Amino acid sequence: MGNSARTSGAEAALLPHRSFTADGGTYLYATETGGLFRMGDGVRDALSALASPGAGSVPPEVLSDLRRAGLLGTGEKRVPAVRTAPPPLRLRTLVLMLTYSCNLACRYCYEDREEGCVPPADGKEAPREMSPESLRESVRFLLDRSGEDRNVSVVLFGGEPLLRFPLLRAAVHEAREMAKARGKEISFSLTTNGTLMTGEIAGFLKENGVSVCVSIDGPRELHDRNRPYASGRGSYDDVLRGIAHFMENRNGYPLAARVTIGRGGVGVRKTFRHLRGLGFDEVGFAPASAAEGSSKALTEGELDRVLDGFRELAEEYVDDVRERRMPAFSNLTQILGLIHRGDPMPYPCGAGIGMLAADPSGVFYPCHRLCGVGDSMGDPSRGIASDARARFLDGARRRRASACDACWAKNFCAGGCYHDAYLRRGDLFAPSTHYCRWIRELFLLGLRTYVRIQNETPTFLEVVLGERGVA
Repeated sequence: MGNSARTSGAEAALLPHRSFTADGGTYLYATETGGLFRMGDGVRDALSALASPGAGSVPPEVLSDLRRAGLLGTGEKRVPAVRTAPPPLRLRTLVLMLTYSCNLACRYCYEDREEGCVPPADGKEAPREMSPESLRESVRFLLDRSGEDRNVSVVLFGGEPLLRFPLLRAAVHEAREMAKARGKEISFSLTTNGTLMTGEIAGFLKENGVSVCVSIDGPRELHDRNRPYASGRGSYDDVLRGIAHFMENRNGYPLAARVTIGRGGVGVRKTFRHLRGLGFDEVGFAPASAAEGSSKALTEGELDRVLDGFRELAEEYVDDVRERRMPAFSNLTQILGLIHRGDPMPYPCGAGIGMLAADPSGVFYPCHRLCGVGDSMGDPSRGIASDARARFLDGARRRRASACDACWAKNFCAGGCYHDAYLRRGDLFAPSTHYCRWIRELFLLGLRTYVRIQNETPTFLEVVLGERGVA
């Protein structure tokens, strides 16, 4: 949406935006400012005039309103600078790849080397297990480079991190002591397949406040098809045994589920209800990452059915809010948070900005999915590889400027996941155009849901997401 028109003697251009209907009204989302407005007749007529060359002038006072809302530019093409300085590294989150090993053989795993994921560094096999020394130095680096930030976080990841439970336990104890000595608070989160959870492990995690997310794909038949052992035996029963250990003496301790949607498995609502029935407090969904033409990738029809399922869950989400229940559909909570904050999103995530991942040898990469992919970003002994980091972030900025600048939803995805782009195109910075329509529809669902909640139960947005609203 970059049309221009002659307006009171000056040329003006519409900046990216999206109008939509919700809850009996017409609303406007202004991409450049993140503003969300109820649209009156004057603004609607002005937008029509600006979108239709020769349609006539627009009153100056309306133009002024549009400019303030971030809907109007000068009509000049914005050319990105050749290169700008990357944002300073404010390291707040460190992902520790405790191991690349895993006791499952999930059919969509993005570490499948046959599809070119996680290539060995320099053609040599890299260490697959993190040593206590690498872990200690990596955590020390996080604390030293977090600056004035008092709160930092460590993500315990793999592979299957519970294969290294003794190291994980040491990591929590040592990191907390190191943080305390520096006057900082440190939080921990863990993503696990749940099969190795025991009463001892569950007790340790709850006692130490570790946030836990279990990878589980739904009912037995679907889960076992997607997440078997190497022998082909399903893992569902073992996951349920692990979850049962966690549920003992739970005392309100939260538990999240992450569902990976592979080809052939799109029962979103059924899966959601099944996992809620098992006791999960949050359920989030993500399409499987897959290379171009891979049999693992969802088809267009399957992506549409996922959206249909999300729309059904959005209705349940609004009902939960109305009844003062905390909704469990975490995808929508995340989208509502982005809308509510309204901040520009120049990068798709915090990779290389406020987050780094340490591979098992202690080498830093932008995120856990990019360990072994592209240039490393340093290590604890050498520090940050500033040139590599600058190249990475400049590539991301160029992608958004060239391919995404005119998209009304650019502040939701900023071009998409680097790893997905690498898998599909062999280029970290190729825009995820295969998901563009899907992402825009998902964001539109978020906008409509946001308006409904704002109109019916604004206190939910204020309490859960902070103060802001629809103008």
